[in-house]
Amino acid sequence: MIHDWLREQQNGAATTRSTWSRLRALVDFEFRALFRSRWGVAVFCLCLFPGLGRLVMLAIMFGVVNFGPVGLRNRLQGRPELPTLDPWRVDFYLEPVLSVVPGMVFALLLTSLVVARTIARDRIANSLELYWTRGISPAGYAFAKWLGGFLVIALVTVAVPAVLWLTAAFLADDWSLLLSGAFDMARAVFGLAVVTAVWTAICLGLSIVCGTPNAAMVAWSMLLFGSTAVGAVFANALHQPWLRSCFSIWEAGAVCARAIAGASQRDVSVAGAAATLATTLGVLFLLARPRLRITEALR
Repeated sequence: MIHDWLREQQNGAATTRSTWSRLRALVDFEFRALFRSRWGVAVFCLCLFPGLGRLVMLAIMFGVVNFGPVGLRNRLQGRPELPTLDPWRVDFYLEPVLSVVPGMVFALLLTSLVVARTIARDRIANSLELYWTRGISPAGYAFAKWLGGFLVIALVTVAVPAVLWLTAAFLADDWSLLLSGAFDMARAVFGLAVVTAVWTAICLGLSIVCGTPNAAMVAWSMLLFGSTAVGAVFANALHQPWLRSCFSIWEAGAVCARAIAGASQRDVSVAGAAATLATTLGVLFLLARPRLRITEALR
């Protein structure tokens, strides 16, 4: 992939480009990388399934289609008691993204392909020196990789909920949903963007630290599933449900996103969740910093 990027730079008269132009080109290259293959497009479409499921629910709730048993349609077309089934509340749009299943599963699949492999792949191909000797600093290189990956992941974790909410607003009988929920949904979108940025940064940190793309994918998978399992074990053993948000990387991000959005949640520790994410980022930063030196690329 480094050769494809270099070819694009040469075709675009790279010798006259500024540093910012090179960074924008690298961000664009990383953003489009997943969509260059049929498998990448197929994986991205697969990750859209939870959002498509919510879209079908909205169509039933607002009477656009008559699908399913009559009893189910009647329950959905009323105001459900559960916030996660009520399109007038942001919980409805947050749940497909922040839940462990399917949210974490699909996010893990997408981040493993887009983010976890990106820097480790360049390292094993001895490509870092080529990047860092063409007007891109190690810090700029890491930032461009993070931003390109973040934009791809945000299409699923941020853009899809926003589009679903806009769809619900236009399907409603009047503009009450749009007028009453705009501020709450803006907070929800901001919260999703923040935690997506944090999760992507953690994943990229593992890509910097690990020596091979497969090792980075395994480490990212173990971190997500392992921390979630540890949080569940401690929460159940000590009968303290809030411990989940203090051990699980995914649960911590979900708690912070819901807190920013003002969504309903209980038995959680927002401070503990924020501390978990900050500590993880801090540790990975300390481990990754020595790996982003030019002398490291010349070994």
